[in-house]
Amino acid sequence: MKRYYFNITYLPKNCDVNLLAGRCIGILHGFMSSREISNIGVCFPEWNEQTIGNQIAFVSTDKKQLTNLSQQSYFEMMAHDKLFGLSTILEVPTEQNEVMFIRNQSVAKAFVGEKRRRLKRAKKRAEARGEVYNPEYQFEAKAIGHFHSIPLSSKDNGENFILHIQKIENAESIKNQFNNYGFATNQTFQGTVPSLNPLF
Repeated sequence: MKRYYFNITYLPKNCDVNLLAGRCIGILHGFMSSREISNIGVCFPEWNEQTIGNQIAFVSTDKKQLTNLSQQSYFEMMAHDKLFGLSTILEVPTEQNEVMFIRNQSVAKAFVGEKRRRLKRAKKRAEARGEVYNPEYQFEAKAIGHFHSIPLSSKDNGENFILHIQKIENAESIKNQFNNYGFATNQTFQGTVPSLNPLF
C-alpha cells in the first residue's frame, strides 16, 4: 500500500511552533470536515519530550487529496511570504516505524476538572486565612504520560480550545482512519503514520 506525504517547516527562528501547528491543523480540520473524509493523518517528524518540533507532515494513501490540501490558500500564502517551507507530495519510504499521534481527551478532562477543583479549594483556604487569593497551579501528567498541547480556535463558535496530543511509538500495523483533526483517538480512530524523523 503506497502512502504519500507533504511536509511543512516553520521557517522563522524562535516561532511558537504549537501555535503554527494549531493553525495548520485548523486548515486540515476544515478540509476534512467539508469533504467528509478521514484518511489524512498528522505527523510531527521532530517530536521530542521538549517540543513538537518545527515541522508538521500530512500523510495519506490519497495523493490527490494531499495535493488539494497542500494548495489551501493559507499554506500557499505562508510559503509565498517565506514563513513556511512547503515540500512537494512525496512517497513514504517503505522502511519506516509506524507511530500514532493520539488526541487524548481524557488529558483535557483531567486538566480542566482537576485544576478547577484545586483552585477552588486553594481559594477557600486563602480566604479563611484572610489572605489575597493568588493562584499558583502546576499540572503533573505522570498518570497519563507525556503529551504536548496545541491551541486551536473553533470557526463555528469562535471558542479557543486545546488539543492534548500523545505519541505512541512502534504501532503494529498501518491503519488509515483518523479523526477530523488528523489524529488517532483512544477508541474510535486508530490511524497510524510513518515516523518520518529519519527523513529530515
